Amino acid sequence: MRITRRRMDFLQKIKQLYEATNLPVHYARVAELLGVSKWSAYEMLKTLEKEGLLASQYEVNQGEKFPGRAMVLFAPTRLADAVLSGNTWEEKAPVKEWRQVKQRLLSLCAELKKNNPRELIEELMAELPGLERPLIFSAYMIALLIAQLQTLSAKSLGLFKNVVLGAAKAEIGLAMLAGAAMGSMLKTATQFPLLSQIASHLDRFQDNLADLNQSEQALLMDFLEEALEKTT
Repeated sequence: MRITRRRMDFLQKIKQLYEATNLPVHYARVAELLGVSKWSAYEMLKTLEKEGLLASQYEVNQGEKFPGRAMVLFAPTRLADAVLSGNTWEEKAPVKEWRQVKQRLLSLCAELKKNNPRELIEELMAELPGLERPLIFSAYMIALLIAQLQTLSAKSLGLFKNVVLGAAKAEIGLAMLAGAAMGSMLKTATQFPLLSQIASHLDRFQDNLADLNQSEQALLMDFLEEALEKTT
C-alpha cells in the first residue's frame, strides 16, 4: 500500500494516542497535536478509514452543552499496525475490488441471523472456483466458515470469537477459524453433503495464509472481526 508522508504522520499520531489510553481518539485531539484544523484532521482520518487503516465509532459526549450529541472517534486497525511496521500491502488485489467484495460479504453475513446458513454456504461454494486472487478467495472462505459456525451455541460462538480475535498473530487466528469450522462440520458429517468439497477449499485457504503478507492477513482479520460482529 502506497501511503504519503502526511498520511503516515496522522496514522502514527493516532496510533500513539490510542496506545497511551487503549481508547479511540477524537479527531480534534489529533488536530491539536499536529497543528492542523479540526476539519482537515477529520477529512484525513475519514480517508484513512476508507483505506482500512482506521475504524470509527460514535459515542455520546456527556460533556457537550446539549447532551446526546454523538462524536466520532477513531482507532487504528490491524492493517495500520502492519503498515506502520513496514510490512506493506503489495496490492495483489486492487483496493476498489477489495472494498466491494468486503462490503458484499459483510452484507451476506448480516443476513445470517434471519436466513438459513446453509443457503449462504452453497452460494459461496458456487463462486469459489472462479476466484483467483488469494486475498479475495480467503475472504470468501472466512464468510463461508462463519456461516458454518452458526451451528454452535451462542456461548460457544462467543468463546470462539474471543479466542480467535485475541490471537497474537493474524495467521494464527485465521488458522484457528478454519480448524474450529472443520471440527463443527465433522460433528455433523452425515448431514453435510458438501463436507469433502469444503475440505478441499480449506487446503487452499491454509496454503494462502502462508503466502499472504502481513498486511493482507491484517485485512482478513479486520474483516473477520467485522463479520463476527454482525453474526454474534
